[in-house]
Amino acid sequence: MTFLAVVAILSANAQEIRYCGQTEATEALFAKYPHLRHEHEQSQADFQAAYEERMANLANRGGDEEIYTIPVVFHIIHDNGEENISDEQIYSAMEILNRDFAMENEDIEDVVDAFADLPEPINIQFALAKRDPQGNCTKGINRVESALTYQGDQDMKDLIQWPTDMYMNVWVCADAGGAAGYTYLPGNWLENQPQFDGIVLLHDYTGAIGTSNTFRSRTLTHEVGHWLNLPHLWGPSNSPGLAANCEENNNGMDDGVDDTPNTIGWTTCTLDGESCGSLDNVQNYMEYSYCTRMFTAGQKQRMRQAAESNTAFRNDLWQQSNLEATGVLEESILCAAEFRADRQIVCQGTEIQFFDDSFHGIQEWNWDFGTFTVSGTDEEVHKNPIVMFDEPGVYNVTLTVSDGIDSIEETKEAFITVLPMDALDAPFVEGFEAGIASETWFIENQHNNVTWELTDVASATGEQCVRIRNRNNTIEHSRDYLTSSTMDLTGASFATITYKYAYCNRPDETDDRLRVNVSNNCGDSWVLREIHRGITDLPTADPQNAPFVPEADEWATGEATVDNPDYMVPGFRVQFDFEGRFGNHVYLDDININVFTADNVTVLDLVSGIEMTLAPNPADAVANLSYNMPMDHDVTIVMHDSFGKLVDTIYNGPAQRGENKLNINTAELASGVYLIRMQVGNEFLSQRLIVR
Repeated sequence: MTFLAVVAILSANAQEIRYCGQTEATEALFAKYPHLRHEHEQSQADFQAAYEERMANLANRGGDEEIYTIPVVFHIIHDNGEENISDEQIYSAMEILNRDFAMENEDIEDVVDAFADLPEPINIQFALAKRDPQGNCTKGINRVESALTYQGDQDMKDLIQWPTDMYMNVWVCADAGGAAGYTYLPGNWLENQPQFDGIVLLHDYTGAIGTSNTFRSRTLTHEVGHWLNLPHLWGPSNSPGLAANCEENNNGMDDGVDDTPNTIGWTTCTLDGESCGSLDNVQNYMEYSYCTRMFTAGQKQRMRQAAESNTAFRNDLWQQSNLEATGVLEESILCAAEFRADRQIVCQGTEIQFFDDSFHGIQEWNWDFGTFTVSGTDEEVHKNPIVMFDEPGVYNVTLTVSDGIDSIEETKEAFITVLPMDALDAPFVEGFEAGIASETWFIENQHNNVTWELTDVASATGEQCVRIRNRNNTIEHSRDYLTSSTMDLTGASFATITYKYAYCNRPDETDDRLRVNVSNNCGDSWVLREIHRGITDLPTADPQNAPFVPEADEWATGEATVDNPDYMVPGFRVQFDFEGRFGNHVYLDDININVFTADNVTVLDLVSGIEMTLAPNPADAVANLSYNMPMDHDVTIVMHDSFGKLVDTIYNGPAQRGENKLNINTAELASGVYLIRMQVGNEFLSQRLIVR
């Protein structure tokens, strides 16, 4: 992402503050399509002339102003993360937008005296659509799963857009290119390129609840101002604070509105600021002060001029025929039963939050979870229930909703999987010879149909393994998860996870990543234990452009150790997480999870008489490792950090009977606690080393 790279991001009041990206988005678009710049500039010049004529004749307009209603649709583009905000957060954003445009915000009373007489209700209101472009019932909120949420660019917008002569489109995403939001000022060019029209919002700058808050809640008000042809107060740039902004028409640096004093632009709430020789309207919604609460009368007329203009189809939106087509005038009618859950795979005894997304006019809910039900009319209790499944199994879920007259239901088959805390026995061995067992492995694919699959074209041992045909992947940063069921590590000292993998780069050294994560809470959260990168240790064969199929000698062995006592619990799970970055196929086989108790860790010391010492300990430059062997034997000695990640293989080879010595260079290590682990056959001896 580069098109909003220069958007300023700074910290104030212990909050990260993001600003509008309208200017950067516009400049990036015109750089890509230079012919649009002239069309836009001509359109803006024509609009400014019409606006000035409107202001000159304002006294003659007379009569009550018509209240224009603009149908709105929100497209939530998400990757199943926090950016998949609730319907309630969208409703909050709409409430704040309508409140601000109606001048019903309580903080309007706090406008400084010099500008207190300027605000007026805009007499433009916004309503979520109740009919989609095909005339079907809708709640005006769409959810689309895509990794493009992290880009927030035109590719993301192209995923879904409703006709711009019927709806104001708003996309909510995880990253709006570093900005809080952006849109384009209306121009005739948008009539031929309507795909560019609409507003993009960062999810945590949408509404005042959920992932957002009151401080960031007026971003949509600001962006709708742009959508209705209001520039920033200092002019059409994203450079507030520049002295040159005081110069009238400095390269067009003026907002074209007479009752907004010329200003350099503010990123702080400096109410007595006089940047261009007069008091600045710092509380204006088109400022960056984050204490905004007003539009001026001149801005009102400019926005109404935009709404009445046929430029970019703005005047089509509020026509009676369109209000009927988009259903915003209809009474709420029961249309659909829809629901979702905050998680679908849990352990027994874990709470799950269900969310009712049904519409419209729901008054009663009846949830059937297979072994129990939740029913009633109390919205606080029954709309979005939190429930717990006590027994392992796979459950269907049915929701029946009613508006008091009619009812409608939705059933989702095998929607919830409840795992026991100890589904897998230790030691656990997986070679995929019997396939990918559904009760053992769970495949989650975030983006497309290229994910973990069984194959017999290659294997480390046996006849089969699993792979991702990553060479066919077309989405950058796609994530595919192969997650184990649960294992009970209660009483263990540590566990080891070994596996074999094969991969090769394309010739341009694509940086794909294979991660090994573990969870001590049944998958509610994950911690990284090992990572293999495409530019370092993930490749096991020479680069090639053709789809990679490994030979027998093109496999490597990976290992991760978990010895944190917090992970020696029931509900332990392992996850192989592959991030595709346009590289080649990746293969995985021979997964082994071995669990070691206090008994089988110390048996080597007690029975075989091996003694291992480290001195000095703590060490700052070199630690001397000594161990006495009662027999000749092959030995592997490795070092792990406190998180269980393999730091170094200190020695792997034969050890002689009697005393053996090794030096461990600790000068390059970060301060902390490390685990030195010796393996002789299937037995282990470990000791902690402190590095200063």
